[in-house]
Amino acid sequence: MTSFQIQCFLNVAQYLNFTEAANHLFVAQSSLSRNISNLEDELGLKLFIRTKKYVRLTPGGAVLYKEFARLMRETEDAIEQAKNVEIGQTGLLRLGVVETQRSENFLPDVLARLREKHPLINVDIQSDNFKGLREKILNHQIDIALTMHFHLLDFPQDKIVAQPFRSTDTVVAIPKDHRLAHAKSVHLGDLADLPLIAVSPDVSLGAYNNLMKLFNNADISPDKIIYARSIQDMLLRIESGLGYTVLDSNSTSSLNHAVANLELLDEHDPMILMAVWLKENLNPIVPLFLSFLPEFDDSTVPK
Repeated sequence: MTSFQIQCFLNVAQYLNFTEAANHLFVAQSSLSRNISNLEDELGLKLFIRTKKYVRLTPGGAVLYKEFARLMRETEDAIEQAKNVEIGQTGLLRLGVVETQRSENFLPDVLARLREKHPLINVDIQSDNFKGLREKILNHQIDIALTMHFHLLDFPQDKIVAQPFRSTDTVVAIPKDHRLAHAKSVHLGDLADLPLIAVSPDVSLGAYNNLMKLFNNADISPDKIIYARSIQDMLLRIESGLGYTVLDSNSTSSLNHAVANLELLDEHDPMILMAVWLKENLNPIVPLFLSFLPEFDDSTVPK
């Protein structure tokens, strides 16, 4: 069964006249009749009752006419929607960004280039903590989350796809009145007098494990850990002088005058920003947005 055979059937069913249907399709009547006959043979079903005076649909033909017409309308609508998205006429992308991330360093440029080529696509942006972004992705409340590489551990691996797009360094964030606040760099062991402030494992096991990996590499362990529900809560505790933490250098902690950000001297991997989305997400704006993200050598992504 071909799409042309279906078009032949639909036109004959509409005009109930082989001559008019052939003229509308710009084909010879003999070709039209042959396509209808081949379709009937393939279906094992008579589609029309033909006499010298009239052409009528059979009961089975009437059912197929209704369903084929519906399918053709839906196909045409789908093609039109795809074309509209491709030229930037329609579409909405729901984008989630991990809280405290300084998205101005990359997102405005990406969105500007997206809007330049697809001016009528709308983008809804929201921020959340690791757990919130994860839940919104899995519940189809956002299409893409821009988050950290270690956060991927918290997702069901068989359901997601991820793409790295930016590398950042690692900094140690301490209270501005700490004795080492004016130093340029620090070892984790230099901060034994302060509690470590960490994202709670139930919020992000990946973030917690990444932090513990740093201490394992330095062959030390924190004496005391204060758990927080979000990065923002971590920064509030640091501002209050309650402890310190380790963040990526693209965090808003770099703009916080109550927090000192020092270079980490201990062995550590780069922090990688990732775009993550569900495999089953069929929003056509997703691949468009991803195509505007910076190219990245994913061999540098920590395993």
